[in-house]
Amino acid sequence: MTGPLKTSVIDGVMNVTLNTPDDHNRMDRRMMAAIVEAMEAADADTSVRVIVLTGAGEFFCAGGRVDGWPKGTLKQRTDYAQAFCSMQERMGRTAAPIIAAVTGHCTAGGMSLLSFCDLAVASDDVEFGYPEAKKGQFPALALAMLVPMMPSKRAFDLLYTGERFTAAEALNLMLVNKVVKRAQVVDEVERYVAAIKRLNPTAVGLGRKAFYAMVPMSPPQRLSYAQSFLTTMLLAEEAEAATKTR
Repeated sequence: MTGPLKTSVIDGVMNVTLNTPDDHNRMDRRMMAAIVEAMEAADADTSVRVIVLTGAGEFFCAGGRVDGWPKGTLKQRTDYAQAFCSMQERMGRTAAPIIAAVTGHCTAGGMSLLSFCDLAVASDDVEFGYPEAKKGQFPALALAMLVPMMPSKRAFDLLYTGERFTAAEALNLMLVNKVVKRAQVVDEVERYVAAIKRLNPTAVGLGRKAFYAMVPMSPPQRLSYAQSFLTTMLLAEEAEAATKTR
């Protein structure tokens, strides 16, 4: 049986491709476990400086594939939600920055996966959306990421209508960083990769983890965490410098 992901490491970049195009790359628990494994592998490989996440076929990711849907048990649905949150948490702890290369449509839970990436480059012909309300549901897991990302009225517009929106609109909503012609996506991702590779990988890894750790904190908690983070980073720099002088 082929896996739900394709991964490769080339010149410091781990390429992770969601590879179930017949199911529009929907995330079941098997795929989420594979994504967690890829993050673990990236952290274990000191050559990996950047992770590029994309999807094979027409969709970047069309959402989730909940166990037993539509008649799954409460335990199946709870296990799915826990797996989803575990995937998000593990992506947030990965030292290497994650860039989404969005060359397929991104909807439902795919929007959450997109939000777990630090940067995103999208093809100008792809569409985005939160269609759950049209199907008698509501994007509960997506809310956790959407609430701090945009004003409530704009968010409810997207959630209540369930309509798809263009890549240009996604850019205006700051859901992606750049929108380019399909043929230019790889080049734009490479520009980000090159910029990140010029940075100190220890500082980037510590800073990335600090950013995601601070997201749920209050301002005083963030300042306290920042003090500890600064000490950790300076100690890491000293240790790195000492190693180089030996």
